[in-house]
Parts: sequence; structure tokens; C-alpha cells
Amino acid sequence: MNLLDTIIGLIFLIILSNILSHFIRQIPVSLIQIALGLVAALFFHVEIDLHTEWFLLLFVAPLIYSDAWRFPKKELWELRGPIFGNAILLVFITTIVGGYLITWMIPQVPLVVGFAIAAILSPTDPVAVQSIAKQTALPKRILHVVSGESLINDASGLVGFNVAVVAATVGTFSLFEAAGEFFYESIMGAIVGLVVGYLINWLTDLLVNRGNKDIVFQVAMQLASPFLIYMIAESVHASGVIAVVTGAIIANLRSKNDLNFADELLVLGWNTWSVFAYFLNGFLFLILGIELPVALPLHGESGPISVGMMVLFAFGTWIILFLIRFIWLYLNQWFYQRRNDENKPVSLRVILISTLSGVRGAITMAGVMSVPLVTNAGVPFPQRRLMLFIAAVVIIISLVVAIIFLPLVAGYKVSLANDVDAGETNKQNPRIAQHMTEDRAQIYALQSAMREIENQRYEANQVQVYELITRYQAQIRRIQLENLHSDRLSAMLKAEYDVRELTLKTERRVLRQLFNEHKIASLVYQSESRRLDRIENNLQDLISKEQSWSKASLRRAIVYIFRNIRVWLSDEDSNQLRAQYQLARKVTAEAVIETLNLFLNNREHQLTRFEQQAAYSILISYQLRLEDDDADTDSIEVLAATTDLELAGLNAQRAAVQDLYDAHFIDYQTSLKIRQTINFAEAALLADEE
Repeated sequence: MNLLDTIIGLIFLIILSNILSHFIRQIPVSLIQIALGLVAALFFHVEIDLHTEWFLLLFVAPLIYSDAWRFPKKELWELRGPIFGNAILLVFITTIVGGYLITWMIPQVPLVVGFAIAAILSPTDPVAVQSIAKQTALPKRILHVVSGESLINDASGLVGFNVAVVAATVGTFSLFEAAGEFFYESIMGAIVGLVVGYLINWLTDLLVNRGNKDIVFQVAMQLASPFLIYMIAESVHASGVIAVVTGAIIANLRSKNDLNFADELLVLGWNTWSVFAYFLNGFLFLILGIELPVALPLHGESGPISVGMMVLFAFGTWIILFLIRFIWLYLNQWFYQRRNDENKPVSLRVILISTLSGVRGAITMAGVMSVPLVTNAGVPFPQRRLMLFIAAVVIIISLVVAIIFLPLVAGYKVSLANDVDAGETNKQNPRIAQHMTEDRAQIYALQSAMREIENQRYEANQVQVYELITRYQAQIRRIQLENLHSDRLSAMLKAEYDVRELTLKTERRVLRQLFNEHKIASLVYQSESRRLDRIENNLQDLISKEQSWSKASLRRAIVYIFRNIRVWLSDEDSNQLRAQYQLARKVTAEAVIETLNLFLNNREHQLTRFEQQAAYSILISYQLRLEDDDADTDSIEVLAATTDLELAGLNAQRAAVQDLYDAHFIDYQTSLKIRQTINFAEAALLADEE
């Protein structure tokens, strides 16, 4: 399989893994990707010829730059003590102590290789933790510490790992020389990152001042920055990883107070890096799964090592890392409380959560993949395949243990859809809004937008108004289908079924009348009757099975294509048939509108809320059908009027969200999330309009 085929195949596996993660929410996507990579290697014989000299440049540099550029500056500064303690001191202790213990446990491993294994397993992976945190009530402080820690310990762990690997490659090791090399690479790497980062910022400002305000170009410069910084640092034998982290932090320091700062750059850059990191992380975990069989079977320097022993070695390595992290965090909290004269006991629960959150991931995999195949003497690198196997299995163990035990220790996230739980939370803090869930708040905002757009309706813009209202109704329906409890969902679907039955009977009666009066041909009558039968069948499926609307949409599309083919192949005049179809649509729509208006007027005080919503929604759809045939939707004036209506709807949603927040019906995080959705909709609208 050539390189291009491999890359395309891996891209499809990444997409498949994220599709599967939506159905298997309890398992992080990284673990699914490892499994898919293993399946690809075992059953499809996928192999990847790794070039270790560019592995760190291709994967580690952009991943670390992405994390550092996007990490919130406020949290990084406020938690600098625990972050730098875990990221530097803990990495140093893990490398030294863990290296000796791994060598003691595995006699086949040289001491310098033991140091390398411990160093590369020191970095933690916040992506995997955040994936687990979706179902787990992890404290935000711990999440920020783990994320900030991973940002720095990626650099410190990789520097220690590189020093150990170089020593193993050369064949000699001196602790004094290794320490000197460590400090030289770290300090020089920070200087290179500082200088190059400022130069990139200066060049960006210079171009902006000269009139080049192309945001896409500036994002492209950001994407190129980690590779440029890494290569410059490595050319002077400094740490490219630390240089990339420093350069990213310099880029992150640009704020809205800077003269040339652009909000569009922040949004576009954030989304671009999210997509870039999404694929890079996926590639790494897939490669991990693909490379697992490469380490088997293994023959060590003292004879063959069985698979069972290798698994025991990997599990023992994870135990060593777990205990070192647990003891470090315990002592850290104990000293902190004594220094601040706090008499409360050390919280074992918090320490255990922090320890379990130290999941290993992409950086560990990228680092161990970069180990050279041979030493300077031309012999195979000592125990390289064992290193690869231990790293892969430790990543898997840390993920599985976190999946199982983190929810048990930290607790599961509580859904606010339950009024009892919301009430309990409200007792703890009366200022926290618990009266309305996020989905109900979204529906309220959309209904406010519908009312505002309806108020702006007049004869010239009726089609645009009906189109927007129909779109909002579809959004509301989707939210209801996803979030309503089964009893309320059944009531809503039953109400829609009853109203739809009424409209279908009316359409059938009018179609029969048109056919008897010879205003439509037999082909039109039969085709429209079958369309009504399909609608009724879909409604029955929706009531009984809650059938996916995607299937119904696909079925409608297929029927529409075949109907047009049949019209085209018919002996009758195609234009005449199309005119009859249009007549049937218009007359049936007028009759249904009249029927629904009578239905609403005669039973105004007897209808349930769901019946009123269903009747109103269906009424709008038929009014849109009636108006749409004669509408001019391509003129500049119509497009401008549509944009104005959409902006009015978005502003009405913002006002509704603010009202809910001011009344304490929703909390700040919920309001922020809904506002972000509204802002994205507005940005997409304006970009499309441009």
C-alpha cells in the first residue's frame, strides 16, 4: 500500500472512530482509534514505514503548539504553582525514580533505556481526560491543572527522553553530562522560541500595518510556525519541543488590547487548530494500534520474552507511574496545607482523581515512535520494540482505568432535565438557575425569534417569513426529539399525527374532486395519492418506532427523482403534467389552510399545547407551499430582506437568552453556550451573504 492510500485510509478510519464514539459514549475516541488501528494491522495487513527523524517534527510540534496557543492565559497564570510543579519536578522525579524501578523490574532493559521509558511516559494527555470528563463530574480546577501540566510536561518529558535516547544511541551515559545537556537544550530552546515567536508577531504586525489584513494568510503563518520554530531550534541542538511551547505562548499573549488584534483571527485560528489537532491525534492513536503487532513476538537480549511477561512488565510500569504520581500529589497537598496553616486532613479523593486524570496519550506515542532503529555503532537500539509495547499498553491501561474508576471516584455528571436534581442544586446556591434546562432555553429563544419574524411579516416578504419560521420549527422539533422524555415525546407525536391525519383527509378529498372534474390527469392523481400514503406511513412509523427522518428524507428524494423521470417518459405533455402538479399543490394547500383555520377557531380552548404547536407548524408549511410557487427568490432585494429577517431573529434569540439569564432561569455557562451557537449562526449567515 503506497503512502497516499495509507493516508486516505487513515483519514476514513479517524472519521469512522468519531462516528463510533457517538454510539459508544463511555469509551474515549482514542481507545476506539487504537482498536481500529489494531484491526487494520491484523486483518488488512496495513503497515506503516515510520521515519523516526521526522516523527517529532510532523506530530509533536503542531500538537504542542496547538495546545499552548489555545490554552487560557488566566488559568495558566493562576495555577502556575501546581502546573509547573507537576510538569517539571514530577517529570524529573518520575524519570529518575521510575527509570531505576523499571530497570530493577525488567533486567533485560539497560538503565538508560529505563530512564527513556519513564521520561516518555511522564507526559499526560488532556484530550483523553476531557473525553472522559464528558460523563464524569471532574472538578474544573483539576481539569485546568491536568491541561496546563500536559502543556509543560510534554516539553520537559520529551527533553529528558531525548537525552536518554541519545545516550543509548551513543553508547555512553554520564549523569553529569546528561544534566548539562538537559539544561542546555531547555534554556536554549526557550530562547529560540522566545526570539522566533516575537519575530513572527513582529512580521504579522508589519504586514497588517502595510495593509495585508488577510486573516487566512495569518492563520497559514500560524500553521507554519511550529515547524519553523522546531527546525530552527534543532539546528542549534536545542529542544525543538520547548522552543515550540515558548513560541506558542508568545503568540497566545496577543490580546484584544493589541492594536492589530483581530477577533476573526482568534475564531478562525481556534477552529483551524481544532481540525488540525483532531486529525493529528487520530493519526497517532491509529498508528499506535497498527504498530502493536510489530512488537510481537519479541526476543530480548536474555532470550525470548513471552507476551504474558510483556503485559506484566507494562502493567508493572503503570503501577510504578501511578504510585509516584499519587505520592507526589499527596506530599504536595500536605506541604501546601502545613504552609498555609490549614488543619483539615488531606483529601484522598482529590488526590485519587488527580492521579487517575494523568492519562497518557498522543505525545507518549509520538515520542516512542521517534526512537531510532539502530545506534551509532550500527546495532539495533536496545529493547526498542519492548519500549513500544510498554508505551502502547500503558496508554491503554491508563485510559481503561480512568474510564472505570474516575466516574466512581468523582461521580457522574448530573442532568438538569430532572426537576428533583435541579431543586437540590438550587438549595446549595439559590443564585444558580435550575428552572430551565439548556434544551428548553434553546426552544424558548427560537420561539422568541419566530414571534419577532412574524411581527415583521407583510405581503411582500411572506415567503421569506414562512421559510424562516419553518426552519425554526424544524430546529425546535429536532431539539424536542433529542431531549423530551418518552411520555411527553409520545404526546407530541400523537398530537402531530392527529393534525396530520386531518390535513391528509382534506388533501385526498380535494384531489378526488380535481380528478372527477378532469382538471388533473390520472398520472397526477395516482402520484399525489401515493405521496399522501407515504406521508401517512411515515407518521405511523414515527408514532410506533420513532423512525429517523433521515430515512424518510432519502425516500422522498428517491420518489421525487423517479416521479420526474416518469413525467419525462410519459406520452402526455410534460409541461401540462407539471402544471397539473402545481395546480394540485396549490388547491390542496388552500383547502388545508382553510381546514386548519376552522380547526383552530372552533377548538381554540380545547386544544393541548402540543396540538396548537402542530397545527401552527403545519399551517405555516402549507402557507409556504402556497406562496412559494410565484416567489422571486433570486433578486438582490429579496436576499437583503431575507438577511434582515434572519438577523432580526438572531437578535431576538440573544434578547431572550439575556432575559432568561437575568431572571436566573439559566446559569452563565448555559447562556454562554447558547450565545455561542447564535454567534456561529450569525457568522455563517454573513459569510454566506458576502
